[in-house]
Formats: sequence, structure tokens, C-alpha cells
Amino acid sequence: MKQLTILFALIAFISHSPKEQFKIYGGKNHDQFLGCMTCDDEDSNSIWSSYSDYGSMHNPNSIWNPDGKYGSKTSNYSVFNEKAKYPPIILDENGKPYGYFTVNKKFPKRASNRMTEYICKWRDEIVEDIPGHYKMAFGIKYKK
Repeated sequence: MKQLTILFALIAFISHSPKEQFKIYGGKNHDQFLGCMTCDDEDSNSIWSSYSDYGSMHNPNSIWNPDGKYGSKTSNYSVFNEKAKYPPIILDENGKPYGYFTVNKKFPKRASNRMTEYICKWRDEIVEDIPGHYKMAFGIKYKK
């Protein structure tokens, strides 16, 4: 039942097609590339590819790394720290800022779209099967 609830929530929360490229940048000056949020799971820059640096739970620059600078719940640079002073920023394919990527709903200019809300809410479930969540989100048949 929990998986079914997550699946329906995921479908309801996704708003962008995979063709729009939204990229994540971290660090105090937002000069560290952290991956492409909307690239497909076979793209080497995708946060959804377990074969890419950005989709790995072990890479220091991955938002999925619970011990990393950008994925922990304690780092000032992390998406998942409610008190982060320098959360990552999302830029569209033209380099225009789309908002800060953070779980802190009160953070000024926070990105608030279905994709970011979904990732912030369901992170712990997503990391159990990152490519599977991508495929469910974008309506691609997936067999685990």
C-alpha cells in the first residue's frame, strides 16, 4: 500500500517533461554542478542515473548522498537541511534561476514545483530505487 501511495504521489507531483533541462548547482557561490534534475536516467549528468556521479548515493557531489555536503541533513549546503544557509539553486536550460532547492519552505525564493516538492518529501524512499522513481515519474515501463 505504501508503494502505491508513493507512486500516486509521484505521478501527481511531477510537472516538467524530461526534455526541459533544470540543472542543480551548489556551494556558497553556486559554482558546483550537482546534476540535471530533468535529464533522463541514461544521461551521465542525471540525478536519476545510478551510473552517474550525480545519481550515486556515494558521490560527494550527489544530492542523494546522506553523508555528503549536498545531501546530508546537517550541511549548510544541503537540499535536505531545513536550516541550510546556502542550499543549491536550480537553473533552467538558459541559465535563468528557477529558485533554491531546499526542504525549508520559508527560505526566500525557494523553488516550489511538483518535482522539487516530491524530492523533498520522498527522499528516503527515492534513494531505495532512484532509476525506478524516475521511470515511474515519467511514465516509463520499469521492471525491477
